[in-house]
Amino acid sequence: MEYSLLAVDLDGTLLNREKEIDQENVRALHDYKKKGGKIVICSGRSPLSTRWIAETIGLDDAIISFNGAVLQEADGKILEKFIFKQESILTFLNLCNAYGAYAHLYEGDTILVPEENKWNKSWIENNIPCLQFSGGNLTNCENYRNQCQVKLVEDFPLYVKDNQPEITKVAVFHENNNLHPFSSELKPYSSDFEISTSFDYANLEITASGVTKAFALLKLVGRLGLSLSEVAAIGDNYNDLAMLKEAGLGIAMGNAPDEVKQAANTITETNEEAGVAKAIRKYLLPRY
Repeated sequence: MEYSLLAVDLDGTLLNREKEIDQENVRALHDYKKKGGKIVICSGRSPLSTRWIAETIGLDDAIISFNGAVLQEADGKILEKFIFKQESILTFLNLCNAYGAYAHLYEGDTILVPEENKWNKSWIENNIPCLQFSGGNLTNCENYRNQCQVKLVEDFPLYVKDNQPEITKVAVFHENNNLHPFSSELKPYSSDFEISTSFDYANLEITASGVTKAFALLKLVGRLGLSLSEVAAIGDNYNDLAMLKEAGLGIAMGNAPDEVKQAANTITETNEEAGVAKAIRKYLLPRY
C-alpha cells in the first residue's frame, strides 16, 4: 500500500453541513482499514469531540485534535500535548482587546469565556454533535456532552496569572466575520503562536508556536515508524494547508478555497458529495 496512513479533517471534509457523516464515507474508510490502512482524524476540534466522532463511526487509531496541540489514543490517553507559554497568552489577549475581537481559551475540554454570547452559547452541542444519522447513540452523546464545560472567567489576565492553565488553543471571532486583517496584524508575533482558520477567516484558531496538524502528524508517524511520504491527507481549509503540503499525497476538498486547492496534489468532490469516499476509492485503495 503506497499510502498506509490517511489523515482526515472533520468540518468541511468528513462532516457535511448538517454535521453528519455520509455512510458512503464510513464504508470507504472501513474498506481502507480492511486493507491495512490507518485512519487518523486530524481536526481543530477538542479531544472529546474527535473521540466521540471516531467512536461513532468505528475508528480506533490515534487522533490529532486542536490543530495538532493534542495527540491522543482512541481511548483518550494523551500521548503528547503542546501548550502556550503564559506570556504568549497574555500578549495575545491584549492584541484581541486592542482589535475588538472576542476570544475564548481551551483548557482541556473546557472553554474559558469572558461572557456568554453567540460564539459560545451552544458550544457544548456544537462540540459534541448528535450524529443522529451517522450512527450516534443518544446516551453516549449525552455522556460526552456532560464532560464538557463552558466556564465564565471575568478577568482573563488574572486567571492566567493565578492559575497557570494549560491552554492548548484559542478561538477568535469578530462581529464582521472577517478576521483576515487581524491575522495580518498578528504576523509579527509568529514566534509566539501559530495562526490558522478553519472557516475561511470567519474565525481564527491559534495554537502555540510551530504547532500545526503537520507538526503532530510528523510526531505520530515517527511513533509508528512511518514517514510523511506514506501519508495521504484530506482537508478543506487553511488549517489543513501545512498537512496537505507535507503529506505524500495532499487531497483538497472540492469546497476548499482556491489557495488550499493549489497547495494540494489533487482535488476531490465536496463534503456534500462524499468527497472523502471518492478520494479513498480513487487514490488509496489498491486496484486489481
